[in-house]
Amino acid sequence: KIDDAGDEYTILGYTIKRGNNEYIHNFNTDKEIFSSCAGAAIYRKKIFDKIGYFDEEFFAYMEDVDIGFRAGIYGYKNMYCSSAIVYHIGSATTGSRYNGFKVRTAARNNIFLIYKNMPFLMLLLNLPFLILGFLIKTLFFILKGYGKDYIKGLSDGFKGIKSIEKVKFSPENILNYIKIEFRIIYNTFYYPVLKLKR
Repeated sequence: KIDDAGDEYTILGYTIKRGNNEYIHNFNTDKEIFSSCAGAAIYRKKIFDKIGYFDEEFFAYMEDVDIGFRAGIYGYKNMYCSSAIVYHIGSATTGSRYNGFKVRTAARNNIFLIYKNMPFLMLLLNLPFLILGFLIKTLFFILKGYGKDYIKGLSDGFKGIKSIEKVKFSPENILNYIKIEFRIIYNTFYYPVLKLKR
């Protein structure tokens, strides 16, 4: 079974791990993805030279989605290579799928990701959906027993954005922003429906 066949991002501010806990034969085609799991990725140095390296402010979680977002802004693609096999133990460093550190850090980094990569107009367009997404996740983590950690992470994100260097908006990238917007809208509806079909 697969841990991750590439990551997608949605207008609710959620990441989706394609293929998570599904059989490998369902993912035997190369495909463009929003971002690559950094634990199973190869990046071209010339792209880093153009878009910048991993942002140390993220530390862990969402740093690879940040790279994917920035790459998309500059017109680069992330590709899922179906013939590549990487062995990876998900959450091995933090010890479990849900724990206070992971929940708090991922929530903080999601705020960083949005602030850093979305220009004002894109943020304004997505804000109602992002707020809805944060409310749903708050309820979810309250039920899981990590509500305080999630809220603390969001708070840390808002407090910490002053240390985040925003991607400079350039009119030459407008088409790329539009492509990203359509992709995150599509991902919001496509992947939940796909799960229901399987």
